[in-house]
Amino acid sequence: MNHKLLNKLVFRGMQKNRKTLIPFLMAGTFTVMIFYILQSLAYCPYIYYKGVEAFYGAQTIAIILDISSQITAVFSVLFLFYANQFLIKGRKKEMGLYGVLGMSKKNITYIMTAETILYALISMAVGMMTGTFLNKLMLLMLYKIIGQRPVEGLFFSTKAFGNTMMLFGIIFACCLLHNVRSIRVGNPITLLQSNHTGEKEPKVKIGIFLLGVVTLAAGYYLALTAKTASEAISSLFISILLVVLATYCLFTAGSIFILKRLKKNPKFYYKTKNFISVSNLMFRMKHNAAGLASICILSTGVILLLTCGCSLMMLGEKNINRLYPTDVKIESKVTGVEQGQREITQIRSALKESGIQTSEEVYRQYKTIMLRKDGQKQTYADPDMMYTDMGSCIDTYLLSMDDYNKYVGTNEKLSEDQVLIYNSDKEWKSGEVLDFLGKKYAVAGNVDYRVTSYVLDSTMSLFESEILVFASEAQINGFLEQVGQQEDEDYNVYIGYQTNGALSKEQQELFTQNVNAVLTDVEIHFKAEERHFFYNIYGGAFFVGIFLAMLFLMATVLIIYYKQMSEGYEDQRRFQILSNVGLTEKEARKSIQTQVKLLFFLPVGAAMLHMMVASNVIRLFLRMVLVVDAKTFGMAIAAVSIIFLLVYILVYHITSRTYYKIIHTKSC
Repeated sequence: MNHKLLNKLVFRGMQKNRKTLIPFLMAGTFTVMIFYILQSLAYCPYIYYKGVEAFYGAQTIAIILDISSQITAVFSVLFLFYANQFLIKGRKKEMGLYGVLGMSKKNITYIMTAETILYALISMAVGMMTGTFLNKLMLLMLYKIIGQRPVEGLFFSTKAFGNTMMLFGIIFACCLLHNVRSIRVGNPITLLQSNHTGEKEPKVKIGIFLLGVVTLAAGYYLALTAKTASEAISSLFISILLVVLATYCLFTAGSIFILKRLKKNPKFYYKTKNFISVSNLMFRMKHNAAGLASICILSTGVILLLTCGCSLMMLGEKNINRLYPTDVKIESKVTGVEQGQREITQIRSALKESGIQTSEEVYRQYKTIMLRKDGQKQTYADPDMMYTDMGSCIDTYLLSMDDYNKYVGTNEKLSEDQVLIYNSDKEWKSGEVLDFLGKKYAVAGNVDYRVTSYVLDSTMSLFESEILVFASEAQINGFLEQVGQQEDEDYNVYIGYQTNGALSKEQQELFTQNVNAVLTDVEIHFKAEERHFFYNIYGGAFFVGIFLAMLFLMATVLIIYYKQMSEGYEDQRRFQILSNVGLTEKEARKSIQTQVKLLFFLPVGAAMLHMMVASNVIRLFLRMVLVVDAKTFGMAIAAVSIIFLLVYILVYHITSRTYYKIIHTKSC
């Protein structure tokens, strides 16, 4: 057949199917743009390039961007295949007509190949052109979030360009192979009648329904019963997998079960709008279920990503103050009080030589031991077995009463069988009994916050933390000897200083050099510098989270749109038949509203339920590296959920009108 005629058919087919084609091209363009921007920023010299950091912490941001681009790549494959399914479904009748009119399968393959090449070229060209222009804007936005000065100049990444071309070239090629196969294996008459193929009333799949109930209960149980960060690690991903599986099972089998129950209720079922909606959904739920479950999972992902990002930024300063209570933080190990005092003297000299003036000095020394808990009983945790059951381990700090009195300015006394206690996961009350290494101690009170803010090691937040104050140093040495440690085990030392005014870069470098010249094995941290690093890392994570949330939100909207279009065309003939037998436009509109509201708000309702249950385990998971209080996290969930729901309602109004217009358009 003449290639000129075939090319005309290509453009005519694209114009005729623009209602489904334009959203597909938008999806392709958007995913190309997101992937290209993330890849381009990952290899940008203004962030990290060839081993050189543009600013402190830039390498970590580049790694986050690269990982996020890989997530986007996987998502793009799944999503574009999903969108392609709807696109080819509407073209089968057209291709069947070509076959009936005598066109060969070779000619049909040519048309589909030409169309796919055009789709790919439009998506990649527009996506990368838009990405190139937005790349600088996104870089400036990232710099704004992390508090960096804006940079001048543009950068075009050939590596990002090549990776984008290769990935989406493969995706569109695979879509083409799938489309050609689905058209060539069927005969023209079958393809022509594909839109009129009837479906049997679905049956309730009891096995899948029960599997959904069991996996949902198990996933919720794991999320709600997690009490520590280590438990959250072991249960988070398992609970996510269980809830995802349960969502698909319950939307597939559970929805049919509910509709069957509604059908058996005569008071509900034998009303015009309910009769039509339930009957229509009964035959469509087999295909709707997977889409609705996907919308639910994607909606949960959007809310989760934005909630975590918002809560991280809202709690930024609180976390910096926890990690670095003083402007200058020095950590080391000493063999005794005398060595600790010598270190303080040497550090004071280094401060003076560096021109740093201080207003407050903090000194804390303590010994540590890892314990394993069983209720109120605590035993020694074997280091070789510690990571096999992290949920029961306690990172314990031991102080003598004499040191404690110095730190808080008191003059309290403890008997040999009493202890002061602080525990990160439990509030002990006076009079309770603690079984510590086989001996019972009465809790005399709680440890003052002025000790906890300096003693606790933030890098050990994976474990439950505890501070114990005993009557004497001899008791502590006895405990260490009991578990096989030496009596002269080094003390951990925290030395901190509040400074008068901000420190210059030169002062920080000079102080570090002066301290390292006289002391070994010390770690020096400056709060201002660490604050900068903190906002760089978590600001970068927040930036990437916004990108991924936008991607998931776009997927959610387009899946809804495609489903409304698909269901509208499939239901068009049914409503025309009902209209011919007396269904009024008012009754049709009510029925449509009932059906569309159910299809829309069931997934988002389930998503918000998932998020509320997951909030406990997500907050614990974040506690590994951050302070995430329940109130702030709850506020973030509420704010993000309200904004998401408003966007979702807007999409509902737009797509429901589209669905209604399709229903009341006379078919040819």
